[in-house]
Amino acid sequence: MRMGGKAEAVNAGVSDDSRAKAGTAVRVVELPGERLAEAASVLARAFHNNPNFVDLFPDPRARSRALPALQGTCLRDALGFGRVYAAVRGASGGGELVGVAAWLPPGGFPLSPMRQLRALPGMARILAAAPRSFPRLARFGANVTRLHPALPYWYLEVVGVDPGARGLGVGTRLLEPGLTRADEAGHHCYLETMTERNVAWYRGLGFEVDRAGVFFTPGGPPKWTMIRTPRQPRP
Repeated sequence: MRMGGKAEAVNAGVSDDSRAKAGTAVRVVELPGERLAEAASVLARAFHNNPNFVDLFPDPRARSRALPALQGTCLRDALGFGRVYAAVRGASGGGELVGVAAWLPPGGFPLSPMRQLRALPGMARILAAAPRSFPRLARFGANVTRLHPALPYWYLEVVGVDPGARGLGVGTRLLEPGLTRADEAGHHCYLETMTERNVAWYRGLGFEVDRAGVFFTPGGPPKWTMIRTPRQPRP
């Protein structure tokens, strides 16, 4: 998630070998609103040891408190103004959430003043959880926002897979609905990834590096911004 004095979310890449293990049933559905808190917890676990969030929240206890609030704020906004997909493993009537991906449509970023206002309770929870981190988080958000492309695009705000479900192809399956939607509309897709090893994975999905090794906080880890050109639908 990115903060520039407003509620904004950051994408973080996921490590995924795109191979589904035999006997593992994973479905991708649109996230029901009543499972928002559960989805935020999945993302918090996915990103707890991510270099970017370790940099933003050096204290592990503060990170554990801040990440669910931060991801929940992102998902709440995306549920209302974009698309949120969940990977579910297990029973068809419910099942365990093992991954989440949130997208904003063209024109959905940056957040409007009304959406920023609605995100204030979440911002307050993040501030209470990690007050010392908030200024650095705000700088991070401002620096990320200025790099967004000047063209219509679907923005992959966040995608994360629960650590216990990595290597099942969950990340790839989570992104398929959003990529298909963008292709059908002829729109680009845009993301930032926080780890270099994920660049090759995103390339396999059609993304190309826009900017490499950029820094959004002084002394922080590098990031990569990536853009995907819409693919022509098959005849």
